[in-house]
Amino acid sequence: MTMIFGLMLFSTRSTAQELHYADIASMNIWYNQSLKLDTKSDIRLNYRDVKYQSLVAFRTGGAMLNLPVFKSQQGSASQNSYFNLTAAGTFDQSNAGIFKNNTYLLGLSYAQQLSASQTFLAAGFQVSNTRSIFGSSNVTYPDQFDQYGPLPIGTQDPLRAGRSYSWSSLNAGISMFQNTEEKEWYVGASIRHINKPYTDELKTQANRLSAAFGIQGGLTMKSEFDQFGVYGLANWQANAYEYLIGAKFSKILSKPDASSEGNTIGAGIALRVHDAIIPNVQMKFNKTSIGIHYDLNISGLKASGYARQAFELAITQQLN
Repeated sequence: MTMIFGLMLFSTRSTAQELHYADIASMNIWYNQSLKLDTKSDIRLNYRDVKYQSLVAFRTGGAMLNLPVFKSQQGSASQNSYFNLTAAGTFDQSNAGIFKNNTYLLGLSYAQQLSASQTFLAAGFQVSNTRSIFGSSNVTYPDQFDQYGPLPIGTQDPLRAGRSYSWSSLNAGISMFQNTEEKEWYVGASIRHINKPYTDELKTQANRLSAAFGIQGGLTMKSEFDQFGVYGLANWQANAYEYLIGAKFSKILSKPDASSEGNTIGAGIALRVHDAIIPNVQMKFNKTSIGIHYDLNISGLKASGYARQAFELAITQQLN
């Protein structure tokens, strides 16, 4: 039963290629390239660890570099417009090496100021390449059976050792956002896998990746010493969906000045509908931001007696 349950999970994972993050504020560009809301260069790192009791585990890691490559000066022909170039890579793998995805992404976005109130309209495009490996070289299968069951001698992964396949995707997104001393808000919409790539060399419809549609939004109100924000996203891909909403409160310990970007500390809670309640803490020390998230399982797995644990760490380092 353990092997059957594990293989069912791997099969589900291999057909649902999208990555699901808890810290959507730091990984928003992964879903929508246009959601680079400022002109500061940064590196964003994310590590997510998910365990289903002692049966199976998944680990996801990502690194993203954002480089605003052009910013016009006030009064020029294209006032306060800027481009942003993104380079990213992720891995998503199971224990025992049965399943592994490696994805590499390049993206470009352009934001144009619409008014003196710092409202921008942005559009972005991405191209990504994913290499999927499925094999069970560390799993032993019985060769022979007698009236009492399988004999102890077995063969390792007789059919699919080290099998891999690669495909490329095209993604696009648009957004509108504003960031002032009193508030920050954004709304966006995106579509991923526009070209509906095949995820298997057989190239049958059953192995063709459906387009993923998404919307994103957030609002943060700011006072002299406090910040309160709400955020959310919705993703749809074929028969799969993800709805996540959250709220967070931050205390300003020191304001930005000429020598520092300021320090804040805060906490929040999010809900991934029919899946998890996600408490989190957020800290910012000058140019370094850290987010820690923990999933409290509320999905159907809990009712069936299987416990799931998920931990996520996100770090953003501003470069300028």
